[in-house]
Amino acid sequence: LRINRLIEMPRGSGLLVGVGGSGKQSLTRLASYISRAMCFQITLTKQYNNSALMDDIRILYRNAGHKRKPTTFLFTESEI
Repeated sequence: LRINRLIEMPRGSGLLVGVGGSGKQSLTRLASYISRAMCFQITLTKQYNNSALMDDIRILYRNAGHKRKPTTFLFTESEI
């Protein structure tokens, strides 16, 4: 999997572009599982606001930066 190579690279990042339903999110989750990286995705609710976003980013930074855990930040077009 090419996505797996991106995830396993030091400071690796990628942008997947394609038509809806082509499996971008599923393949990213699979590659994250294969490389033993934590998959982090924001879940939006009606009460989601700026402080909730900052809390989510704080958790992401704590795991990826301070605890040095391999992390995949999955961000889809519905979260924009």
